[in-house]
Amino acid sequence: MAEPTTHSDLHRDLGRVEGSIEAMEKRFDRVEETLERIDKRLARIEASENERKGAWWAIVTIAAIIGAFAGTIISHFWK
Repeated sequence: MAEPTTHSDLHRDLGRVEGSIEAMEKRFDRVEETLERIDKRLARIEASENERKGAWWAIVTIAAIIGAFAGTIISHFWK
């Protein structure tokens, strides 16, 4: 027959559970810190990508204007 559970056994087991919970909380804190770092890095990447897209749009627009102007000049003198 199994021995009855004593208060000491319950306290010991409760201490183990509390220790496990504290360890999990620490791991969750580290995961949260890691996610915050990743979020900041992703924000920087998105910002630089938006800047790149804006610069590309400006270059294409300027090239189109120059091309239209050059086409007009050439067609004027080609006649």
